[in-house]
Amino acid sequence: MRLSSDDLPEQDRFEAWRDIVTRKLIRLSIDRLTEGPFRAEAMLRSQHSLTIGVGDIGPSINRRTREIVAADNDDFVLMVNVAGPFVVDGPKGELTLEEGDAVLISCGETGSYVRPIAGRLLCARVPRTALSALVSDPDDHTGRLIPRQNGPLNLLMAYAGALWDYNHQTLVDPQASRFVVDHLSDLVALTVGARGEAAEFAASRGVRAAKLKAVKTSIEERVGPHEFSIDDVAAEVSVSPRYIRKLLESEGYSFSRYVAERRLERARGMLTSLRHANLTVAAIAYEVGFGDLSYFNRAFRRLYDKTPSDVRAGAR
Repeated sequence: MRLSSDDLPEQDRFEAWRDIVTRKLIRLSIDRLTEGPFRAEAMLRSQHSLTIGVGDIGPSINRRTREIVAADNDDFVLMVNVAGPFVVDGPKGELTLEEGDAVLISCGETGSYVRPIAGRLLCARVPRTALSALVSDPDDHTGRLIPRQNGPLNLLMAYAGALWDYNHQTLVDPQASRFVVDHLSDLVALTVGARGEAAEFAASRGVRAAKLKAVKTSIEERVGPHEFSIDDVAAEVSVSPRYIRKLLESEGYSFSRYVAERRLERARGMLTSLRHANLTVAAIAYEVGFGDLSYFNRAFRRLYDKTPSDVRAGAR
């Protein structure tokens, strides 16, 4: 579900935001803090009992009263403050979350959450059974500041950000979505304090998936006319080149093959785009990182069973 207040009449914006949040993410009593036009833009997604949402939110105060708590269940919600100040006041006291900090709350506890000025928040709602399977006594971890230096938290943000992006709404295959939910649940558990065998299990599943996603993102962002090595990607993602090779080999790729296919995919997109219609095939080959036009043509035909010229002609 996606909501942009810009798509609604000004008088309906706040009510629409309150309705979606309370029905789809977490039950709250929400009040505005300013008289000006309210603005919110958010995306929420629910899959296999996990709900995740990210949004830009105007100044507001959100309360969970005893009546609201009594009508809710006992799920947990990890709140990550992405931008702007955010104040959480729960049974264990008041916390001010700086950008990148997080806190775990229980839907069985009262509290208030204040956004004094506009900011951005990411929330992941996880069933108690899922978190309890990986974290002993998860209630003991609620209401505590999780600093932005937390490694699993950073991986969670990167993984979730790629899946729930405003401008590129990723469609996940129903079978694959089960794995996505497991990976996110693992990262939430590690973020809030999974230990021992449970931590090892979550790391082997969730952290590995997040690292693989980070490696692929790094490669995608580097595709262009300039060369880069596995060492460059390893330094950015903070893993060893050997670990990157193992991650890609698990999907049937060598590093060089994966990079080549990403370059070829970028080239195919350019060949079919009106925006790049003025570029020659040779210019496109260079732009995505191929210095040898003959090799580019052979590799392209081997992957797509068509020449670059055929693809361009078909697009025209």
